[in-house]
Amino acid sequence: MAPSISSDLDPFWVEQREQFLSAKSVAADPSACGTCRGNVAAGEPVEHDECAQRATLLHAPDHPHYEILAGFSLEENAKLPARFHVPVFDDCGKPNSWLCAVCWEEGTVTGWPCETATKYGTQVFSPQHEAETVQKKQAARIAELENALAATGRSLSSFIFDADDPGADALGAQWLYQQAMPQADDPFAQPRAFRSSVFSEAAKAVEGMDGRPSDGEYSREYLTGYSHALEDAAEALEKLADQAAEGSEVAVR
Repeated sequence: MAPSISSDLDPFWVEQREQFLSAKSVAADPSACGTCRGNVAAGEPVEHDECAQRATLLHAPDHPHYEILAGFSLEENAKLPARFHVPVFDDCGKPNSWLCAVCWEEGTVTGWPCETATKYGTQVFSPQHEAETVQKKQAARIAELENALAATGRSLSSFIFDADDPGADALGAQWLYQQAMPQADDPFAQPRAFRSSVFSEAAKAVEGMDGRPSDGEYSREYLTGYSHALEDAAEALEKLADQAAEGSEVAVR
């Protein structure tokens, strides 16, 4: 009588295997029940085997959609890059089976691994450690760009709100307020409106100065020139108000 397979195994590893299989996972799947998620959050294993975190199967970011594949022959789809030849589970067919995501044509499917997946092997999937490394690099790059954007914003605000500008404090406060509201479509809208109102009020004040000199103290020519000068000044201020509202004003030194 031939000895059983288990009798050839080291008892130590037989015991380790039993312990391993009897232990529950301490990582919960995203679709796990509330009880198992709570257990994992508390550092305890899941209660149900079906709630343990499973392997993750993702398509490549540029995986072709249905319209790119439909209408083309099986041979043409089989020539697509290896990263597209990932498995998909067919739970409608009889029997259920794993199929290649791209090796198909109208009325014909191909089981996985297909010839392309077998030929290129590890080129189909990205190793987890490489994918995690890329994610960390992307996160670091995003943080770097956010810091650069914030620094640019601070530099821009200090450039716009010159210390000699009597409205600098008010404009700076509005700028900081808008910086704290990322949902605002235009963080410069209120500062521009403030600048525009300052120039508009100045234009009104200049217009109110017309006729101040007494007719008896100055010649008619002087009064005419004075009036024209005030009109020109008011017009220039109104132009600045419009430019400020549009954000197109030119700094004058």
